[in-house]
Amino acid sequence: MTAVLPLCPFPALHWWAMANNGAVIDPHESYHKQSQRNRIQIAGPQGRQIITFAVQHPENSKSWPQLSAHISAKHSWKTLQTAYGNSPFFEHFEDELHALWMEGLPCYSTDQKSLQEWAWKTIHWTNQTCGWTTKNNVSSSSPPFDQGSIDLRLKKQLDGAGWYFRRYPQLFEAKHGFVSGCSILDSLFIMGPDELNRQLDQLVALHSS
Repeated sequence: MTAVLPLCPFPALHWWAMANNGAVIDPHESYHKQSQRNRIQIAGPQGRQIITFAVQHPENSKSWPQLSAHISAKHSWKTLQTAYGNSPFFEHFEDELHALWMEGLPCYSTDQKSLQEWAWKTIHWTNQTCGWTTKNNVSSSSPPFDQGSIDLRLKKQLDGAGWYFRRYPQLFEAKHGFVSGCSILDSLFIMGPDELNRQLDQLVALHSS
């Protein structure tokens, strides 16, 4: 069965589980509005929260958009820091991740940064942090959509529809319950790379049809 993944920043656990089992990444697809192509889901003090990386579209272009400084890098970083500052591993990654954040996102209106490049930076950082090699999975062309495939380019599948997420302890779980389908950052900050690497295949599974 074919499995295809979209390019998006700090993808969710099921994206990584598929990538580490040979799924191909499609960097050639068109940008999808209102999707995780430019946002991540986290489990914060208000429950499920979205961090959006604002974009601006070039005129008369169907290419992926540029990032916009409309939502500042400092603001989105503060949201992440507020959600995970007390997690077991946030401090361990804080300096290098903050540097990545400020380098990859625009800090002022004329700062030209690509959404695609930002997504790749986050994927490469996660690969290096966890010892994964999904950079080898890139497709040379955009695979066709196939009803028999696992295709996370579809918004519902990327959001977690059809997937089971096994609980792990989250910081605000006592208040909001377990929030499934979060960015890889959620489990990484709580479990650390070694434990996450060991448990990844047990944390997510496709529901049986």
